[in-house]
Amino acid sequence: MSRFDYHTGTLTMDAAEGYVEAEALFEIDAFWSRHRDRYGMRSIQWVNNISLDSWTFDGRKQTRETAVALLGEDEVARQEDLALIEWRQTAEQDDADEYADQMRDLRHDLAAE
Repeated sequence: MSRFDYHTGTLTMDAAEGYVEAEALFEIDAFWSRHRDRYGMRSIQWVNNISLDSWTFDGRKQTRETAVALLGEDEVARQEDLALIEWRQTAEQDDADEYADQMRDLRHDLAAE
């Protein structure tokens, strides 16, 4: 099951103003297993793509194209790869936690009826 996930991370650059760490949103096209195990876990089968969706500098939302113009394609791709590593470290557990919260809320709603 392919779906888009999002990861909030950091885009870093050496700018004229000095070293900048900008909040960045990365879009991840990942294929997840269809079924959950008895603990509510699914696994990431593979990742099709990761792309810098947007980043914020001086309170303004910026595009991937702006980052490429400033840093170059290779550096943006390198930072996308780093963001993917960060996301993969917690994605499966985060997904299971979200599922558990949904099931808890559903049970609560059904009990209230």
